[in-house]
Amino acid sequence: MPLIADETTYNKIASNILLGKYYLKDYPSTVTPIIPFVLAFFKTTVNPIIGLTLHKLLHIFLAVLGFRYLYLFLLNLNLKKSIVLAIVALAAVNPIGITFFGRLYPEGILMFSFWGFIYYASAKVKTSHFIKMLLLFVILVLTRYLYAILGVIILYNCYRYYLNLSKKKILKLLKYSVIIALPVLLWLKYVNNIEQNNLSEISYFSRFKAENPLMYNIKAGLGIIKHDEVNKVNGIPAFASLFVPIDGFRNYILSVGLIIAFLAGYLSRKLPLGSKILVISIVLTMLGLIFAGTGFSRYWLILLPGFLLGYYYLASKLKIPDKWILIAVYSLCIIYVINEFRLDYLILNRYL
Repeated sequence: MPLIADETTYNKIASNILLGKYYLKDYPSTVTPIIPFVLAFFKTTVNPIIGLTLHKLLHIFLAVLGFRYLYLFLLNLNLKKSIVLAIVALAAVNPIGITFFGRLYPEGILMFSFWGFIYYASAKVKTSHFIKMLLLFVILVLTRYLYAILGVIILYNCYRYYLNLSKKKILKLLKYSVIIALPVLLWLKYVNNIEQNNLSEISYFSRFKAENPLMYNIKAGLGIIKHDEVNKVNGIPAFASLFVPIDGFRNYILSVGLIIAFLAGYLSRKLPLGSKILVISIVLTMLGLIFAGTGFSRYWLILLPGFLLGYYYLASKLKIPDKWILIAVYSLCIIYVINEFRLDYLILNRYL
């Protein structure tokens, strides 16, 4: 598949990185650095296709590791293995995931880092778990700034670890935390300098520079208006497109209903620690999307297994037998897979 949209932006920045400049064209950029730097690492002058292919394979590999973290996390919630496998399967064959996990968009890296973060954030108190959680948090933030809001989970775990570890181990964790945080702090200093001096050629922060930007972004994030920087209404109305395999599908009422349903599932029972951390992380991320004035369909993708878990909790509360839930899930999986074969046929006809 040829590079499109954001992929071409990342590719141009990657080319300039090898020339010693984090530029798109003529001026500095504050685009998150993970994708451009990995692209630069894989670039080759012998045959560019080789570098792009290796990078795409890396994204797929990281997405698979993300599903492994998801599987382990769900097992720790004491769910039936059949339900765990059903949630993983339905998330794995989602049409938006099939589209983006193998492209040079952040979704593969985010699948790995988000679910790894959730797994270690909810794991038992252990120094190595805290360090891995911090490392994955750094990857999240440097891949998409929005996930900095999950610092709330970091603060909660600092409190949880403080109550359970000795003073010596707390000091050790503090030392590692400072070291791990350095890349983010240095990058934030760079971004602040570029943005304060209006040097940026392409920036995710430009959407905040409009008149009364907060209210404008909230309206765009809620899907009440269309943001000037995009072609269609996003935010809340795009939520339903996670479940309906129609390109560009938007529906406000259906999306609100689906959001209420998954939240009702979490509120319907006494939750284990892992589920509490997950639902708080989902809500924080959703609020972050709203305040950022965005919410493409793929932005919801990483959170999809958490939504599915909420629906399972709700179905259990409504006394729907697991047998019927599994039949419904795997029937939907089959529909998704058949649809992907249809799309593959159309794509191959276009490019071959």
